[in-house]
Amino acid sequence: MKTIKSVPRRFLNAVKRSFRQFLALPLATVLGFVGLNAVVYLADRSWSGGEAPAGFRWLGDLLGDSAGLGSLLTTVASSIITVTSITFSLLLIAVQQGSAALTAQVTDQFMARRTNQLYFGYFVGLSVFVLMTLVTNTGFHRPVFGTTLALLLTTSALCLIIVMIYNTIDQMRPEQIIQFIHGRVLEARTEDLRLLGATRRACRPGWTVVASVRSRESGYVVGIDLARIAKAVERHAKGEVEIDIDIAIGSYRAVQDPVFRVRCLPGVTLGSDARRFIVDETLAALDYDDGRNLERDAAYGLYQLATIAWTSVSTSKSNPSPGISVIQALRDIISQWSDGETGTSEDAMSCIVYHDATPTVATDALEAVIVAASESMQSQTLSEAVTTLAILLRHVSQPTAERLAEVSRRALSSLGEHVLTRQLEAALADLSDALRGRNFNIVSGAVSDSTAALAASLGHLNSRSTRVPGTTS
Repeated sequence: MKTIKSVPRRFLNAVKRSFRQFLALPLATVLGFVGLNAVVYLADRSWSGGEAPAGFRWLGDLLGDSAGLGSLLTTVASSIITVTSITFSLLLIAVQQGSAALTAQVTDQFMARRTNQLYFGYFVGLSVFVLMTLVTNTGFHRPVFGTTLALLLTTSALCLIIVMIYNTIDQMRPEQIIQFIHGRVLEARTEDLRLLGATRRACRPGWTVVASVRSRESGYVVGIDLARIAKAVERHAKGEVEIDIDIAIGSYRAVQDPVFRVRCLPGVTLGSDARRFIVDETLAALDYDDGRNLERDAAYGLYQLATIAWTSVSTSKSNPSPGISVIQALRDIISQWSDGETGTSEDAMSCIVYHDATPTVATDALEAVIVAASESMQSQTLSEAVTTLAILLRHVSQPTAERLAEVSRRALSSLGEHVLTRQLEAALADLSDALRGRNFNIVSGAVSDSTAALAASLGHLNSRSTRVPGTTS
């Protein structure tokens, strides 16, 4: 069961998430329109008593008296509200269609774009501005300036609809969606680097585990308060205790799932009160939420990319284009992160051990696309994935290269589902050379042997299941 203390914290996290993902800019824009209406109201007070401000009498004569202003504002208000409702409905339908074509990740990236948030805030704020101006239209207050500004803003809004419709349609293109997520993944990596720089990667050898702690609530871990953990350890067992965290940002934990271990210097006895305090403080330092945060969780963005690729590449959609775009995005991400695996700084004096799992998630996503391509027999997608492996193997750091070599070895199991096209044959030959260049000779030989076995099926009539016959003993 969830602890009682977590309920207000979970609610606060949900509110923060809603403002961070969408609500902050629209509401700020609406408040800006309210403030603008207040300023314009003060300016319109100069029309009280029927005396027009110097140089603006023509404007008052053009817009008419209070009755004329009221009729005009009523028409503008009803028009802008109607247009806004119809436009937003059409936009949401477009987003829904894009979501059906790819995945629900389309909705996430649509909401996260600042331009879309500004559009929603502008139209709602303009509706509020016009309504507030209409309310202030009385026998002793003529909102001439307010009406003029409302007309100008409404004209701008009608022109903005064209831009908004184009942007929405453009954002529904798979390439744009993937590129947006790709950018957010690279930005979110900075949060990983912050945690990595303040912690250690490996446990101290010989230290004994004095407590294996399990989660007391469920949800996604969206934050870790390192300072709180360090303060608790320093207070009771400075230099004698380390916290080995089993999870990474974005991990889901159910009640009683393992979250961390308390390790102690050999020969040191940790008192029950001290151990309880350290455990409780460390648990309190873990921030849970019902959803993941793309801005601080790079692994979540990788999950979104893998989901888009799997949905489009598999027979669910059988569309190779988004899958190839995902492979290209993953190639760029893995390439940029590779040097960081060996050069990431850490705090050797930290009492917290935090493992870097995100680069592994990136290579796992690439492996998942290869599996999906075998299910749908998309040779062009597999060729792009194999080419990506070959390109990366020629320059990435050794830890990344070892994972890519393992991905190459495991990918051979899916080759029997494909026809050896010219493009695929060239990609496999290139991969074999790249593996040999990094001294993965066994895997390189396996790739060459598998290519030869698949080539033996060319020119023969084979079903999918018998294209490459297995050896019999």
